[in-house]
Amino acid sequence: MLVVIAPTARRVDGESVRIARDVLCGSAAVKVAVPESPAELDRVLAHRGRKRPVVIGDDRALQRVVQTLHRQRELAVDAVGLIPVGEAAEVALARALGIPEEPVAAARTVLGGHERSLDLLVDDSGGVVLGEVYIPGRAPARTGVRGGGALHDASGAPDGTGARGAVGASAGHAEPEEAHEDPDGADDLPPCSPSAKPAAADHGTISAPGPWWSLLTPAGLGRTARTLVRAVRPGTLALPGSPGHRLRVEADGDLLADIDRPVRLVAVRLATLDGVPGTANGRTGPADGAVEVLVRTPAADRALRVRARTVTVAGRAFSYEADSELSGPVRSRTWTVRPAAWRLTVPA
Repeated sequence: MLVVIAPTARRVDGESVRIARDVLCGSAAVKVAVPESPAELDRVLAHRGRKRPVVIGDDRALQRVVQTLHRQRELAVDAVGLIPVGEAAEVALARALGIPEEPVAAARTVLGGHERSLDLLVDDSGGVVLGEVYIPGRAPARTGVRGGGALHDASGAPDGTGARGAVGASAGHAEPEEAHEDPDGADDLPPCSPSAKPAAADHGTISAPGPWWSLLTPAGLGRTARTLVRAVRPGTLALPGSPGHRLRVEADGDLLADIDRPVRLVAVRLATLDGVPGTANGRTGPADGAVEVLVRTPAADRALRVRARTVTVAGRAFSYEADSELSGPVRSRTWTVRPAAWRLTVPA
């Protein structure tokens, strides 16, 4: 198997990573990789041969591996293994899927569990969602902003990675292969690449890479204006007591909301993940190719709930949170369910 270790997992809980790796190496032929950029992750997965991918990291690490396999059209080839490492909020998806949080138990699940088919939510830009989408974004403790195919950490994550995410960085130059792959282990590998790009601009802060008078130049004034526009652009965050956003929401072609009335919240959750904290029934069912769509307006006492296979949201620039990563703003986005599009190894 190919064990992909998230660099953040090694920094957050290196002991759990070492234990999980040792259990796997003691029972199977294992190749270990610690990709520190999307390009490296893409290369590692593209050259894995017949090795089954196993992720050691949090939900974000799993999402990025699934995203890369989906882009390579290799997602249906092998079941993905997962050993969750991270804070409780960062492994909520793994917990909802029934993956043990203890490293030894999770590693044994990878070695002796069974494969479970899961639905996948794919948007019209090629992005994938494993769990849920919220519009507007809820601004979680650790968020990301996706654009141009790269992922950027935009919130000063608690692991202190800056612009670097769970599996890959938004920017960085690929190092030689021997610097990131070690068949005997990964403890001596550098935890991060020195080429990470600061995320101050994505976080909506103003940084002046020069003397203060450079802000008075046309280029400096333009840069400052663009930063301020991003900071106040409508639809980026949900504020308490806000009147909502004017969005057009369609589910399987049926109109659920239109721009003539504001919408406070739109939530889209894969039906296979009904066990995620916050759901009413707390069950986890088989892949059935559907999502639950929730639309809440400021005036309504109850939210409108429907099940659908395709959801389209359009309107003025809005941001959305997909699998705890903040994306956008965009003017339109369509999500479509791919039934049983990938498989995960879960406890037998």
